[in-house]
Amino acid sequence: MPQKKIKLMFDATIFFNAINKGSNRSGIFFTAYQVAKRLAKHPDVDLLFYCSPNKIKKLLESINEELPEFKNVPFYYEKHNYVQQKRDFYKYVKKEAKERVFFILAFLFHYARFFYSIISYIFNMNIEKNTSEFSVNAYLSPMSCFPQKFLFGDIKKYIILHDVIPLKFPKYFPDVKKGDHWLLRVINQLKNYHNCYGFTNSKNTKDDFLQYIPDLKSEKIIVTPLAAGDSFNPCSKEDTIKSLKKYGLPTNKKYVFSLCSLEPRKNLIRAVKTFVQFIEKNQINDLVFILGGGHWKEFIGKLDAELGKIPEGLVIKAGYIDDEDLAPLYSGAEWFVYTSQYEGFGLPPLEAMQCGCPVITSNNSSLPEVVGDAGIMIDWDSDEQHIKAYEDYYFNPELREQMRQRGLERAKQFSWDKTVDLMIKEMMK
Repeated sequence: MPQKKIKLMFDATIFFNAINKGSNRSGIFFTAYQVAKRLAKHPDVDLLFYCSPNKIKKLLESINEELPEFKNVPFYYEKHNYVQQKRDFYKYVKKEAKERVFFILAFLFHYARFFYSIISYIFNMNIEKNTSEFSVNAYLSPMSCFPQKFLFGDIKKYIILHDVIPLKFPKYFPDVKKGDHWLLRVINQLKNYHNCYGFTNSKNTKDDFLQYIPDLKSEKIIVTPLAAGDSFNPCSKEDTIKSLKKYGLPTNKKYVFSLCSLEPRKNLIRAVKTFVQFIEKNQINDLVFILGGGHWKEFIGKLDAELGKIPEGLVIKAGYIDDEDLAPLYSGAEWFVYTSQYEGFGLPPLEAMQCGCPVITSNNSSLPEVVGDAGIMIDWDSDEQHIKAYEDYYFNPELREQMRQRGLERAKQFSWDKTVDLMIKEMMK
């Protein structure tokens, strides 16, 4: 007898960010995109998108303009009635107003937003043609809590768990200290509701969740490693030069590449500071550090505080990099630096390896699972090890080539098809 298809509802709310490039397109966004893209084409899945009612119009706009591969995926969304709107509104106003000095102004501002939402709701009733009947076997969220409607009954509910960063570094997350962080609500649902499960992107992330939440059952957490996108492959020198010119980056010097945000745990200050020290120690004049992403003014201020004035042109900000330029920039780099204090998975090193770029990463959290023996791994907080790793790659082209080949082979172990197949297999149990 042929296997019955699974009717799966996928929370597509995060695709609301598709139309806004930059920091909104985070690793979580790309994970959701890669998973949904394969679910939409999988022969064993009937896919249905879910969206909160207040974002449905903008979400459809994002999909139509930026994600046309999802145009034919039907939507389900639950309309809020007037009582629900009132309840949600006053709850939101109360929370927001407490955090503002001018209570009355905050109240009036949110009241105006409330009436605007009612008018918008009335004028957007024609969106009904994008809905579908609620009848599914499973629900998958790439990040958010499960809607209250789905917590009860026999529907299997899954959420992709990316990391325990808010629990591990609570000083950076005030909502955790208040007990009001969204991850705490997710954990509460996993612990206390029937048929709620989590997919973790690494064994380390699973172990971390079980460590920080001891009463969370191990069988509720399933490891499903992530992968780099199909576009990450070795590129020609011509493609690299084209991308360098696009961002006004020098084409007459070799470069080291890094791609990450400016969160303290990313350790970017140390990575750049030790690069400058490595350059000065060895009197090197043919190598620069190119940084993708980050808030440059804040970063350069912190770097100046650490080092004083750095040589002009030695550290260069590329800013936001379009998806199509990432592979060429990875491919042309002498090596890629990603010495984070903690990672749930670590997609950028895998992307770099898949493009044939040697990597330097930390030896902590999930990074050894991703990199294996295909890169130089060091202590995140060691200046000396950073400098030595830079020297090892710069002065040893044979080592760079060895790690380039190892990285290409290592990257073959990861694929989004494998990830999605593991998820479907679990959902069909």
